[in-house]
Parts: sequence; structure tokens; C-alpha cells
Amino acid sequence: MTGSEVEPVRSKRADAVLNHERLVQAAREVFAAQGFSATLHDIAEHAGVGVGTICRNFSSKQQIIQTLYEEAEATASSQALDQGLTTMFLGSERSTLLDQTAARILDTVSPLFDRARAAGVVREGVGVTDILPIFAMLDAVYHLSDENPGLWRRYLAILLDGLRAHDRPPLPVPPLDAAAFLASIGRSH
Repeated sequence: MTGSEVEPVRSKRADAVLNHERLVQAAREVFAAQGFSATLHDIAEHAGVGVGTICRNFSSKQQIIQTLYEEAEATASSQALDQGLTTMFLGSERSTLLDQTAARILDTVSPLFDRARAAGVVREGVGVTDILPIFAMLDAVYHLSDENPGLWRRYLAILLDGLRAHDRPPLPVPPLDAAAFLASIGRSH
């Protein structure tokens, strides 16, 4: 082959792509259940493959974690551009869909908050009902990001820092319980 010729790029076989996707999903589920102390063997077992399959797809557990982080960041970036959820919560009409969606989000996010609180990483006094007002606060930042596409990341980092458990004074008032929260979003419309 001469210097001007380019070697064709090989695409992955369909089963290799499927294994990679299965490993990423398994890692997501295993880390969610066990934390980062989970082993490659745990991930392989959950995915129904051998550890060798992991090694062919990822050079280390850290690379799997990095892949999950990049996927989460891509999802957050996509949400920053798609303001449908925030618009729904800031909208002007009360609806059954709004109530149902808010209740589902609280049900889904509650176990995450419980684990974070148990791990000591979420500030005392922060409740699951704080998440939707945080989305609403970020709405203005999403609009600022029209001219500066990455700006929302700055304000998200500031908000997340405020949620961290260490070196924080007590919050001035407690979070709303789920019933009071659902009632308050109804009154705001």
C-alpha cells in the first residue's frame, strides 16, 4: 500500500455492537445497584457474557465508567436543547398529565435520593421534591445557552455543588413532602 492509499475502516460486527450495548447497560444497572465497587466479573455476569468480552470492548473499569459518564452528559446536553419537560412544568395549564408526570418523576428519583442520602453525598434537608424546581431554575440558563451552548453546564455545576453534603449550613426550611409538592404545582398553574 502506498502512502496515498487509505486502509478501509472496518465496522463492528452486529454481534460485537450488541455485546458492547449489553455491557454498557449491564454496567449501568450493576453500578446503580452496587456502586463503583462492583467488579468486571459482576458486570459480565449481569450481561451474560464472559470477562473476556468486557476486555475486548473496554480497557478497564474506568473506561466503562467514562463511557457511562459520556452517555449521561450527552443525555443532559440533549435535555438542555429540548425544553419540553421544563416547559410542561412552567406551563400555564393544570393538567392530569402534569400531575401524573410529576408523580412518576418523584417515584423514579426517590430511590436515587435515598441512596445518595444514605451515602452521605446529598446535603441534609435536600428532598426529592427539590428536583423539579431545580429544572425550572435551569430553564432560564437553557435560554442563555442559545448564544453560549455550554453555559448551562456552569450553572448546573453550581446547583449540584449546592446539593453536596459537606461543609454546608442547614437549609432554612424543609423540603415539601410529595403531597404538598403535587398540590403546589397545581396552584402554580
